[in-house]
Amino acid sequence: MSREDFDIPEAFRRAMEEGGWNFGGGNEDEDDGGGNGGDGGDGGGRRPFPRRPGRPFWRNRTFWVLAALFLLFISFNWIVSTFTELMWFRQIQYEDVWFKRWILQVIGFGVGFVLAMVMLLGNWLVAKQRATKTASPFSPNVLTQIPGISWLLGGIAIFFSFGFASTTAAQWEEFLRFVYSVDYGLTDPIFNREVSFYLFSLPIYDFVQGWFISLLFIALIGVVGLYAFNYLPELQRGRWQPQNITALRQHAAILGTIILVLWAIGYWFDIYNLMYSPRGVAFGASYTDINASLWALRAQIVFVLLTAVALIYNIFKLDLRPVIVTGGLWIAATFILGGLLPGIQQRYVVEPNELERERPYITHNIEFTREAFALNEIETRDFGNVTDLTEQDLIENQATINNVRLWDYRPLRDTYEQLQALRTYYQFGELDIDRYEIDGEIRQVMLGARELNKDNLPSPSWVNRNLEFTHGYGLVMNPVNRVTADGRPEFFIQDLPPQTKIDLEVTRPEIYYGELDDDVVYVSSGREEFDYPSGDENVYSSYSGTGGVPLDSFLKRLAFAIRFADINVLLSDDINSGTRVQLHRTIRDRIQQITPFLALDDDPYIVVTDDGRLMWIADAYTLSSRFPYSTPIGDGRFNYIRNAVKITVDAYNGTVNYYIADPDDPIIQTYNAAFPGLFQDMDAMPADLMSHIRYPEDLFLVQMQQFITYHMQDVRVFYNKEDKWSFPTELFEGSEQAMEPYYVTTILPGEEDAEQEYLLILPFTPASKQNMVAWAAARNDPEHYGQLVVYELPKQELIFGPMQIEGRIDQEPSISEQFSLWNQQGSRVIRGNLLVIPMNSSFLYVEPIYLRADTSALPELKRVIVASDTRLGMLTTLEGALQNLLGGIPLETLDGVQPGDDAPIITGDSTVDELIVSANAHLEAAEQAQRDGDWATYGEELDALKSDLAQLEALIGADAPESTPEP
Repeated sequence: MSREDFDIPEAFRRAMEEGGWNFGGGNEDEDDGGGNGGDGGDGGGRRPFPRRPGRPFWRNRTFWVLAALFLLFISFNWIVSTFTELMWFRQIQYEDVWFKRWILQVIGFGVGFVLAMVMLLGNWLVAKQRATKTASPFSPNVLTQIPGISWLLGGIAIFFSFGFASTTAAQWEEFLRFVYSVDYGLTDPIFNREVSFYLFSLPIYDFVQGWFISLLFIALIGVVGLYAFNYLPELQRGRWQPQNITALRQHAAILGTIILVLWAIGYWFDIYNLMYSPRGVAFGASYTDINASLWALRAQIVFVLLTAVALIYNIFKLDLRPVIVTGGLWIAATFILGGLLPGIQQRYVVEPNELERERPYITHNIEFTREAFALNEIETRDFGNVTDLTEQDLIENQATINNVRLWDYRPLRDTYEQLQALRTYYQFGELDIDRYEIDGEIRQVMLGARELNKDNLPSPSWVNRNLEFTHGYGLVMNPVNRVTADGRPEFFIQDLPPQTKIDLEVTRPEIYYGELDDDVVYVSSGREEFDYPSGDENVYSSYSGTGGVPLDSFLKRLAFAIRFADINVLLSDDINSGTRVQLHRTIRDRIQQITPFLALDDDPYIVVTDDGRLMWIADAYTLSSRFPYSTPIGDGRFNYIRNAVKITVDAYNGTVNYYIADPDDPIIQTYNAAFPGLFQDMDAMPADLMSHIRYPEDLFLVQMQQFITYHMQDVRVFYNKEDKWSFPTELFEGSEQAMEPYYVTTILPGEEDAEQEYLLILPFTPASKQNMVAWAAARNDPEHYGQLVVYELPKQELIFGPMQIEGRIDQEPSISEQFSLWNQQGSRVIRGNLLVIPMNSSFLYVEPIYLRADTSALPELKRVIVASDTRLGMLTTLEGALQNLLGGIPLETLDGVQPGDDAPIITGDSTVDELIVSANAHLEAAEQAQRDGDWATYGEELDALKSDLAQLEALIGADAPESTPEP
């Protein structure tokens, strides 16, 4: 039969010829340069050998030009953002920090992109080439019929490589920790590995192993897909047998072997990850993990490696039986040794003898959790026998009484908004609690910064939002214990411009950087900036600080105009070469832009410095979820925490300074080594700021959340949870909620030469009861900063907890009737924080009561309730309530003392005669001061006289016999 007699369809013939098959005979070594194999004609009807393929796309100049233009297009916004961020970092003098971070991210992205491209594109191009060469002569080479197949594969590889490179760049922080890691000084009790291995090395090993497995898996899918696509007709007819394609078998076997080896390495890492096992009665490696799961993982490593060896054999010869056998053993080991056997052991070996089996592992968990949360640094003391509160206790703790917080920050914020916002566009963020030396005495105060809320501007034009209304102004401060006659806070600092009644001036009240300033403004422009309203006119000024990036060139203006998509930056005549653009103006955003590796406390607080400037102080934490054997907190986000850094931010210039508060923290040590010059020693903090540092509530809550369980160090007690504590609850607006820690100024019991301290306090109750069993205090004063003390109360005595006091309040007829009456008269009673204040060997309970009219958002302090273990007292002032508590003033005379009176505490045995003598003495002293022209003393004596008269009226009202009508 001749060639002409063998009738092949033209389309099929063309496809096979394009795939390299020559149906026309001739020399296969001839090229198509002459068009017909060398005879000048049609070669006797011979079909020519396929033309030599063109140059690979990576050697095509057009490809690289188009690729460069494409990359420029998709990264244009990134380039602009990077350029403007660089200018911002340069302005705040943290350019080195930004540059190192940026270099690490670029290197991570570049290395990840190159590795991914090499792995993906290299494997896919090899697969394409070998698939087309090994195709059957009776199957069309489908891949060769797709125009630009290599370009298509390159585009897909770029897409995946971009994703893999992005994940690599996102791990720059973990790589940084790995490179600059330091030893922790502690080894785990199972594998004897340094804790730094778990904190810094293991996370990187896990990431790299998972990254390469994912990359190779996608490469393998692409390889198999290319071969399958090239054999599409056979695949559609169900006749494709991939195991018989030598090139595919070899290629897949190589990739599969590497994947299996990496899988085995992952099992090896999983052995160390047993330190985070939640299986046992306590977090961390348990009896079952060490005696079953550990051996299962070792067996899986062996079987995976055997499967890899069996797969290597298939590179040279097809034989799937060893792969099936070893793979089956691997799967069996996974399900039986890794799943079924540990479950059986846990149920039938561990659970019947759980305490004894788990004892050493519970010990490890207790030890490492206490270490990770610094609970081992807490000093536990015995409070001793609790006595009833006496008059002498109050006299000896007069400074504490003067700093009892009567203002709950929640209703007080509404009061600030009503009384001191002054304009609709002013707003107060979170109110802060702090202490200042005022007139030679440490006073606890509450304060809030008056910031702008531009959503409430009467005319929110672009000029107003960006050029004129640029900053908040001033702050408001009130003592925690002072109340005016109408139940409102007595302000130390108030109004616009700030007016002060104390020896503390605000010389730079402008707030360009705060908690609410989340927009971009342009300062030092041709338009004056609004400072504050003054009567019918407004006061204006022009920014003279160093905050913001100078727009001193057209390129900078253009860059920021593009970044913020705001053409007005280029068109506005008010923006000139002296203008500065201020961005990242919120405290949290500003700090996180510089140090995204630090976790920030939720409550930065504002401080008035000695020279009258406003400064923000923020707390920052180092966190890890990789501390071995440590029980995670809450949602499991971390199981290690340190308050490693204190940060200050100037409210006017935005200057940011970092101070290392915990130099022993290994994580902050790595960052300090990685970014030299970023952090300063705590000793470098100015003294006027150092006096305002405080132990952060967030950290205290986290530590106490762990301590309520991990104060139990005896394994049996811990296992049975015999002495587990809980946070007490209190009432607020009719609902029961967990009690929050609170700051008090008091004397810490048991201290030698004890003086008043600024403490953060939280009581504890048993897990299932409401009586108080202990209380914790964090010390804030610089000389004792960071020390934690827990006082355990006698277990044989009943010491009332907060909710029990709340119950006693509700059960007191005079109080509950008063509450009911108020609630029925178009108003609502608000019960503030219940404070439990230790005094010597006793406790004083204080709860402020606010009244809010239904038609007003202005809460007013109307009553103060005080309690001891045996009595309740309520009056309109703290002093009056204490006299009611100890002096026997009946609750029916609630209106005997008016709000605002500052009566000194008088012992419970004070009589009418004593008060008359005291009143006469104050009157005579006032008259003498008037004659001497000493008006300060005159006012003080008059206040004391009023107090005596008020108490006298209350006593007479309580003790006077009922009058008998004349017959």
